[in-house]
Amino acid sequence: MITDTKDENNVAVAAEIFEKYGDKIRTEIWLHVNDKSSIDDICHNFFISLVEKPIPRKDQNIRAFIHKAIKNDVLDAASRSKSYYARNCKYAQIHTKHFDSDTPESIMSHAEDVHQIFKIVESQLLEHEAQAIIHKYRYDRDTDETAHMMGVSRRSVSHYLCTGLRKLRNLIHSEQFQQDFSFIEG
Repeated sequence: MITDTKDENNVAVAAEIFEKYGDKIRTEIWLHVNDKSSIDDICHNFFISLVEKPIPRKDQNIRAFIHKAIKNDVLDAASRSKSYYARNCKYAQIHTKHFDSDTPESIMSHAEDVHQIFKIVESQLLEHEAQAIIHKYRYDRDTDETAHMMGVSRRSVSHYLCTGLRKLRNLIHSEQFQQDFSFIEG
C-alpha cells in the first residue's frame, strides 16, 4: 500500500503536539464548551484539523496558536450544534404540516412537490450550487461529506449552499415563479 509521506509526517507532528500539549488542549476545550459530553469529539476533530493543516513552522508560540485554534473549533462546534437543532425544529414543523393526513394521495402529492423543487434547483442554479443543495437536502449529507463528494473545501460548500438557497428564495418570491409554480404555495 502506498502512503503519502507528507500525511504520515502530519500525523506524527499532530501526535507529538498532543503528546506534549494534550492535557492543556483538553483543559482548554473543557473551559470553552457548555456541553461537556462533546469534549472528546472536539478533541478528535482538533487532532484531525492538525493533521490536515499542521501548525505553521513560522508560528513560534505554539500555545497561543493552540488556544486560538481551539477557540475557533469550539465556536464552530457550537455553531454546527445550533444549526443542527434549528434544522431539526424546521423539519419537525414541515413534517407535521405535510403529514397531518397520512393518506396515500397527500404523501404522493408531497413527494411530487419535493421532486419538482429539486428539478427547479437543477435547472435554475449554477451546477456547483445545485450539487451542494442536492447533496445536503436530497441525500442528507453534512458539509464535510458534501465537500468530499464535490472535491472542494467545507467553506466552498457553505458558500454554495448560502448562495444557492438565497437564489431559490428570491426565485420563489418572484411573481413569475408564483404564477408558473403554484404548487409551492399549496
